[in-house]
Amino acid sequence: MDALGALASALRARGLTVTNANGAFEAVEQAFKRRPDVVLAARALDEDNALADAFAAVPDLADTPILFLVDGAEGDLGFDEVLRGDVDHIVSRITEASPRGSKPTVPQEIRGDLEQAPLVDLLQLLAMNRRSGTLGITTPTGAGELRLSAGEVIDAVYRRLEGEKALYRLLGERDGHFAFSPGEPASVRRIMAPTSRLLMEALRQVDEVQRRRAELAPAGEAFLVTEPASDDLDLSPLPDHEAFSVDATFGDAADRASAAPLANAMSSVPDFTAAPMPASDVKGNRVGSMPPPPTLRAAEPAAFRLDALRSPTTSPPAPLGEPAERTAVAEKLTALLQMPHNLDELLDEISGPDLLILEVLMELTASGKIRRISLADLTTPFAPSEHLPVLRSLVTRLARPGFAPPPHLVIAASTRRMATLSHAVRRIGDAVVPAEPPPQAAIPRPLGVIRLGDAVELALVGLPIEESFAPAWPLALHGAAAVVRLGDGGEDALAAHCEALELLLLDAEAMMGPLDLASPGQITLLVRAALEAAAGV
Repeated sequence: MDALGALASALRARGLTVTNANGAFEAVEQAFKRRPDVVLAARALDEDNALADAFAAVPDLADTPILFLVDGAEGDLGFDEVLRGDVDHIVSRITEASPRGSKPTVPQEIRGDLEQAPLVDLLQLLAMNRRSGTLGITTPTGAGELRLSAGEVIDAVYRRLEGEKALYRLLGERDGHFAFSPGEPASVRRIMAPTSRLLMEALRQVDEVQRRRAELAPAGEAFLVTEPASDDLDLSPLPDHEAFSVDATFGDAADRASAAPLANAMSSVPDFTAAPMPASDVKGNRVGSMPPPPTLRAAEPAAFRLDALRSPTTSPPAPLGEPAERTAVAEKLTALLQMPHNLDELLDEISGPDLLILEVLMELTASGKIRRISLADLTTPFAPSEHLPVLRSLVTRLARPGFAPPPHLVIAASTRRMATLSHAVRRIGDAVVPAEPPPQAAIPRPLGVIRLGDAVELALVGLPIEESFAPAWPLALHGAAAVVRLGDGGEDALAAHCEALELLLLDAEAMMGPLDLASPGQITLLVRAALEAAAGV
């Protein structure tokens, strides 16, 4: 989806009107409303001709040309195929295929880079001139768009984000390029707040988000729910969030310093009343692309002056979000962090302001419910290379007659702990894990296969030990080399099954002491200890 968004922005920058659709039937619905000249689709996503069949089923759309995006050399293209990465080629083919013939491109009103003209200043100018159009933005981490009507931002998209969250994230970008295409955008309005208020809030949030990110993960650490004493999920109320409220105000010296770059940048912002930029500036040549305009101070309404964006009060702003909203964010964080995630993943996965998510994460971390994981603990090899010959010998001795290789070791734990265990196995360097997601039901599941070299492998199988699913246990237990139990759930029932099948049952904590299931290093130590015990070493 990020690639399609970047392509859409590039096509809009060339004067084309682009509407996105997810799937064949949404494409038909959009086409019926807007009657496009050409339809673009990824060839890899339409192998069963669903798109062509869907358009053919509607008489008014049956003659709509469809071009398919492909990867490959130009000589290998079919009559209805275009190169995905060649925008000029795509525009040329669209012009050829369009029943309306060649159309003049809409002149670009302005283009440049964010280093010269910060996005907040551009939006102020667009609002002052009540401009409508699409502001396409390309940054090192992805592409986005801001859609404006009469100077007001009505929608924003950035990578997978939408609405105000996408707008705030874009306002925090300092490196990238932009291109403004005039014209009323065909977009659903997802941003209702006035742009002037959004910009004031952005000035407050952007720097604060960066500061809190640096405090939470200075070295890019990941986060994980702290293992509770029991398997019950702890969602007790958070501590008083006022201890972590935003302490930045816009009347002190620190904020005057942080706002100075914006004030300085105002003198280099282009005037939208100037003539359109030459096409050569699109290629990245900054010379002459942003002519110095006359000062804008005298023409600025009071609502858009930077001085008006600063609050004269010295009292700290109130924390973001109502208590119910903060509790909902805490629950989402706790659910996601059953497996390790870094800050970028958390901020992208959870809806709501980034600053609110960071505030709640700080509260959970300070209360001990969430813990940090260093980068060094995120991946590990199964064993040092000098230990592999001994481990291969142990695994070979565990193969049971009548059962197909590789031998497997069963690890039994509660369903909740199984999710953490599965993620830890994925971070063992020598493990090959299933491509499909783990099942939601409490049934036996493959965790991965550890390759030890010389065609010797060991399979790890997870066994959720909720006793209501005990009839499914033999699926994993038959032919196992041994069973390792994590925790005391299902102890009697599991012991009875192992006794009936003459399987060795090992207690993980008795062998290793307290375990951190999120650490792949500790899981490798547990598996190696279980191999030695099963082989009688």
